[in-house]
Amino acid sequence: MKKKIVIIAGLILLIAGIVLGCFGLSNYLEEKLAGHDYENLKVEFDIEPVLDIPKMDDGPVEVPIDFQSLTAQYPDIYAWIYIPGTNVNYPILQREGDNGYYLNHTYEGKSRAEGAIYTENYNEKDFSDPNTLIYGHNMKNGSMFQTLHKYKNKQFFEENSDIYIYQEGRILRYKIFAAYVYDARHIMKSFDFNDEYEYRMYLNSILTKKDMSSNIDTSISVTTEDKIITLSTCNNNDAQRYLVQAVLLSIQQ
Repeated sequence: MKKKIVIIAGLILLIAGIVLGCFGLSNYLEEKLAGHDYENLKVEFDIEPVLDIPKMDDGPVEVPIDFQSLTAQYPDIYAWIYIPGTNVNYPILQREGDNGYYLNHTYEGKSRAEGAIYTENYNEKDFSDPNTLIYGHNMKNGSMFQTLHKYKNKQFFEENSDIYIYQEGRILRYKIFAAYVYDARHIMKSFDFNDEYEYRMYLNSILTKKDMSSNIDTSISVTTEDKIITLSTCNNNDAQRYLVQAVLLSIQQ
């Protein structure tokens, strides 16, 4: 009897080990292939892996993305973000009625760990809000917003400060002024950026940061008259986020 119990227990442990092993392998492969679908999107719509940096002149803008075709197939895509010097070169999405959808769904609606680069309905889609919060996962294979962590390096922070956001008929150019570790509070629920005083106090709290883990460019003027974007990704634990913030410099149309 004891022998049978030992055999059964052994079989249960073996099966459990196989199941856990398969689960671990599945997670490993999902992490390794994270972002692959987005490379397919670039091929499908003839979007160059690295977008040309636009010339800021007085002529009409040439947006290198066919948004009409793109949004006809994927209507939740409303912009494209590109940060030279990083792997960030992705569509930005927003899901009507479900702010958490793109936390774990790709632009195609596939359930995947990498999710998408997205905003919530606390923000308009025209980047007219004082602060637009853009989310992306910190994937181990370097995809999504993982390479934002390069801004922890002061030299990299100083040498890679441009962000471009493409929309149909226009290109928005931003300059990075801050990169730092923050707590996990929901920023859009925690601050009223339409209140000038509260927005000013918020900006002051960023521009006066002194800790060694923060990189702040105080030479860039940022006031309550400005529009900023906040890129948010996970840091080393669930209680922290890593934020990269940039101020709008120009809109080319």
